[in-house]
Amino acid sequence: MAIAQLSWPRYITKESVTFLLTALLFAIPISSSGKSIFVGLAVATILISANFRAQIKNLLTHTWCKALLLFVLIALLGCIWSPASIKIKLFVIEKYSKLLYLPIFLVGFQNEKARNLGVHAFLLAMLLTAFLSIAKDLNILTSANLYSDHVFRNHIMTSMMMGFATYLAGYLFFKRQGYSRFAYGILIAIYSYQILFINAGRLGYILYVVLISLLAIQMLNKRQAIMGVFSILLLFGFAYKFSPIMQVGITALSNDFKYFQQNKDTPIGFRLQFHSFAKELFKREPLIGNGTGSFIHYFSLENPVPGWGHKLLEPHSQYWLTAAEFGLLGLLSYAILFLSLFKASLTLREWRFPAIALLILISIGNFSDSLLFYSGSGYFFIVLMALFLSEKQIK
Repeated sequence: MAIAQLSWPRYITKESVTFLLTALLFAIPISSSGKSIFVGLAVATILISANFRAQIKNLLTHTWCKALLLFVLIALLGCIWSPASIKIKLFVIEKYSKLLYLPIFLVGFQNEKARNLGVHAFLLAMLLTAFLSIAKDLNILTSANLYSDHVFRNHIMTSMMMGFATYLAGYLFFKRQGYSRFAYGILIAIYSYQILFINAGRLGYILYVVLISLLAIQMLNKRQAIMGVFSILLLFGFAYKFSPIMQVGITALSNDFKYFQQNKDTPIGFRLQFHSFAKELFKREPLIGNGTGSFIHYFSLENPVPGWGHKLLEPHSQYWLTAAEFGLLGLLSYAILFLSLFKASLTLREWRFPAIALLILISIGNFSDSLLFYSGSGYFFIVLMALFLSEKQIK
């Protein structure tokens, strides 16, 4: 038994960790069950290695890691003054505890092979999503129980990840040489078509324009970047003219805002009401918030949006959720976390620009959704952020 215990770590190879993390990045966009399986296997495989554990310990000295631990600690302490039930508190803690996996995944991505395979596994999963989406839209998959604008995830998640996949393909287009540039160019075209002509996620339209404009600014000189951004805006205008689903989505968005006072029970109207209630909760306890899980508790208790019902997990905004439950203390902690991640991203070389783009994507998306709260979007951010930050080797 002793010999087996001593020998076991020898079988925990970089290849096995690389495989599991690659599989995880492929699973995140297409399978909740697959994501959960590979998260568990990857974390267990990394933690069973003494070498990996030592590297994780060294990460605790990094500012971003301390900020991450502080944010999770505030969520734990928030249980003390929260009126929510134990069940709700544990549910919310589980949602935020996944942030602790960031340094664990980071040590698994430290070799270039793992990063390269991981990025391309994500791009492959999004290509599969786009193909199925286009096939459904063209009535090629007539018998499949799929929606053309969201195959595996809802249209918000799909559009967000598709937008970032477009950015990544564009980034690799500029960085690579030879025939591979042609392949990345095809990916850009396929992803862009899915977002602009099939997907109904209005957040995706915003993120697409922002990310591709950012790519032009990052990779081109000043004059070229201006022309690039102008071309992107022209492309978006062209897409709006010839994309019925985009026209419907943007018109509905405009009408929801325009007639909010007359009809509040619309997709945008509900969001604004959720934000308003979260703001009211924030005013009750502005310094430390109402505690972990308090939004779920008070929403069920007070029924502030009768047209929606009693059940709502979050106010469709990470910022308002943090303000309502953790107050200014939580918002400050959140800001420190993201600023420290941004600062760490600036020290990177190859993956600096994608890391910054990912932070911008999450920061924008958190205005209309609680992206760190939910599993799919949360792991999308955590795993890719770990991949990018892993470029800087741990001493």
